[in-house]
Amino acid sequence: MSDNKTLILKEFEKLKGQFVISDNWHTERLIAIGEDEWDYYYITYDGREIHWHTCVSRIMPLKGYLRDEDYNELVRIAKLNHYDQVDFEMNGNMDNFLKAFQKEIEGYDKNSIFLTEPCWNLEYVTIKDIRKRKIRKIEKEM
Repeated sequence: MSDNKTLILKEFEKLKGQFVISDNWHTERLIAIGEDEWDYYYITYDGREIHWHTCVSRIMPLKGYLRDEDYNELVRIAKLNHYDQVDFEMNGNMDNFLKAFQKEIEGYDKNSIFLTEPCWNLEYVTIKDIRKRKIRKIEKEM
């Protein structure tokens, strides 16, 4: 049996960069996993700020659960409005955003660390995603 940290990191690998519903009922992007001396945290980004949510609660993934066109609309709007995406679109890099982001991280808590690199990728639902879901559904029915 795996320990909690291993399970949380495994879950992150499946969901990183995706929109999720956090424990405060907001739709945010899962960007990293963090820890402090007390707990593990889902680290999310709402387009303006990062948020640390205890892994004692759950996050709810949206990709594969919302209609594909609805999930893709979340991605489209984020690409227009989220600071990281706008910085990349305007400058061809995220240098300005990452400088501001680093200050926010350093100011959070001296005992808190990121266990994973932040994932800033923001991707639409693709044909490949749809095919994977169909294959899983067929396998479950067998």
